[in-house]
Amino acid sequence: MADREDEIMGALAHMISRVYTLLVDVCALLPVPIGLPADQHIPAGDAIPAVLRVAELAKDQPMGEIQEAQLYTGCTHLLAAVDLYALCATRYRETRADGCGANLLYAEEALKSLYVWLVIQSAD
Repeated sequence: MADREDEIMGALAHMISRVYTLLVDVCALLPVPIGLPADQHIPAGDAIPAVLRVAELAKDQPMGEIQEAQLYTGCTHLLAAVDLYALCATRYRETRADGCGANLLYAEEALKSLYVWLVIQSAD
């Protein structure tokens, strides 16, 4: 059982990293770019405050309401996923792992949609 839990936790950690990297890419393309720590292995102590700050700044970006909501949604779901991951690391529960994965899917979807929009805007 522990092997399965370790495998799930490894997959969730990889997804968190992937969604964070997507957020870094999105933030670089914003109308008013936001720099985020982007080293290979970013400590959560550095990444979490940065993601919180991006969520706060989402409303200040000169873009539409949908795009603002996508940025905010991506950040909040990523933060929720990290919180659930931390809970799982302390005391694994399948429902927490499922919630973490679901939040990562929502974050990824919102950020990918925003990324596509930003790329199209930058081509104009």
